[in-house]
Amino acid sequence: MARAKTFSLGDNYDGILSDLVKNGRFGTETEAVRAGIRMLADYEIKMRSLRNDIQAADAEIEAGLGKRYINGTDLFNDVMNEG
Repeated sequence: MARAKTFSLGDNYDGILSDLVKNGRFGTETEAVRAGIRMLADYEIKMRSLRNDIQAADAEIEAGLGKRYINGTDLFNDVMNEG
């Protein structure tokens, strides 16, 4: 069972939470906080995935598997012609 948490968000965020409930976006402030935490968790997962992709690309470049482009137009055309 989840235990209750007590914390202070400050006047600005308290007002935002109140407005979200008052305007019917969420039934309770707790629902709004949970939605925010879910969004933060999703963001963190996406960031971790992007970091992994960057590390993989860096490894490919280190291994000499990168492709050189003379200018941005050539890069753009190559990307647009993929898939």
